[in-house]
Amino acid sequence: MTTGAVREVTIGENPQMTVRIEEDDGNLFIQFLASEPEKIDIDGAFFNLTDDAVIPNLMISPSVDQLTAGNVTGFSAEAGALNSLPNGAVVEGDYDVSVSFGTSPSSTEGDVDDGKFTFWLDGEAPLSVDDIDLSSLTAVVNSDDGRGLVLKTGDAPQEGTTVTAFTEDFSCLWSPDHSENIVRDDGWDSYWGKLVTSGCNDGVLQFDAVETDGPVGITFEARANDPSRFEAGGWHGDSLTLEVRLDDGSWQTLDTFTVDHDRGLFVGSETGQTFGAHPSQLEYSGGVLDDASGQAEFRFVSDISSWDERIYIDDVSVTATEALAEVSSAPAEDTVVQSEDFGHLWWAEQSDAVEGHSDWDVQWGKLNTDGNDDGELRFDEVQTDGNVRFAFDAKAPAAHRFEQDGHAADSLRVEVQVDGSDDWQTLDTFVVNDGGTALVGSETGQEIGRDFSNIAYEGGVLEGASTVQFRFVSDISAHDEDIWIDNVEVTVLGEDAGSDGDAGDGGSQYEILFDPIRQALEETEDDADDTGGEIEEPLLAG
Repeated sequence: MTTGAVREVTIGENPQMTVRIEEDDGNLFIQFLASEPEKIDIDGAFFNLTDDAVIPNLMISPSVDQLTAGNVTGFSAEAGALNSLPNGAVVEGDYDVSVSFGTSPSSTEGDVDDGKFTFWLDGEAPLSVDDIDLSSLTAVVNSDDGRGLVLKTGDAPQEGTTVTAFTEDFSCLWSPDHSENIVRDDGWDSYWGKLVTSGCNDGVLQFDAVETDGPVGITFEARANDPSRFEAGGWHGDSLTLEVRLDDGSWQTLDTFTVDHDRGLFVGSETGQTFGAHPSQLEYSGGVLDDASGQAEFRFVSDISSWDERIYIDDVSVTATEALAEVSSAPAEDTVVQSEDFGHLWWAEQSDAVEGHSDWDVQWGKLNTDGNDDGELRFDEVQTDGNVRFAFDAKAPAAHRFEQDGHAADSLRVEVQVDGSDDWQTLDTFVVNDGGTALVGSETGQEIGRDFSNIAYEGGVLEGASTVQFRFVSDISAHDEDIWIDNVEVTVLGEDAGSDGDAGDGGSQYEILFDPIRQALEETEDDADDTGGEIEEPLLAG
């Protein structure tokens, strides 16, 4: 059973392949599967990792040329350095990882329509789906005859990522209602690390709702202490029903299990799945479960007539779908995540955007700092998850009164903390210029002069920030040296989806390139085979 996230990415146009990536106890199972096996011979795969630091410790299973266990005939991992296969096929661009497939050692020869392997790290660190740059997934197909195609990802969004919403093994529970994943228990029991229902402990056992953006699923383990003791029908008939409720609708039956005495098993009415005196894993996906779009709830309903008829449930796992960010060919809109115009405030601390105490003042709906009201003004940290712009309007009507240096030097610093760091990074330090006409930023050269001008920062440390926190720090020596600030905004910038992100439902492709030197050597070897003799290798210009 998969223990973590699952991603499926379609590559190519015609033909197409599916790349499946599964997290499994810290390992990554990766499969390149032909949609139409008769059209595809997979010769190799290329892709990038999101963290180059894992490359030196990356291990693959089965081992290269262990053909009794798989079809991996080559493996290399080197940051941004790989673009060719043993048969001379060359792809555009350079990749971190290359894997070749075949049925002969160290070769791409032979027909492969299902290339798969498992990655693990030589150490204790786990791997996750996030370690693979899904937009870089690339496969080389049908290239052994000197032609072939390179199949790549496209720009349309995937339907979503399958994630484990919760798992429950019922260990260390005195009763089912001690589990945070169970919201209703009519009388079921829990012992020996399993849920138990019997004639004394039956009714409804309902699990907590899970949020989902698409299909859901459930797996669990079930067994009965002795199926022969149960009744299949009549007044004493015994049953176990699994039900689901989607998006606050009605409860729907996924299976009702009753005993089949001829087989000595409980048999599901809808799926035909079975369990008996030994544990069996039951799995539900597809069908009505694919219709989920907001919330899903699962429950067992047991109706058992006797105390010595017991059914045990263990290892319940519910999966949901986590939607991907929508990908569009047009740039996404900018999103303002923090703004303050200081209207209707008496002092800075009244602003919801300002964190903690500040001596800065607010006058006439503008933020103000001078020799009597200087120091730090810190804004709240905000979630951004993207490229950030920080902007504000500022003016210094009497810049000629400010001192540039010395004991009475005046300054205004604009600083930021990124991704929860404790270090404040300076975006600009404003001091008065030699002419006394404006305060000038030390890093950007932007000016704060007599009239309001917009000061803005983006790029550099503000690119790709998960969180940001900004502050002003003023050090002003006199009461008549004023800086006014208004209209502070933090904006997450829209990005062209084609520049990054996940791969799509439809892919792209191009005709393959070949290494002319390798081809020349192979043709020479073929000529030698045809004549039964030896031919000198061609001299190469050096």
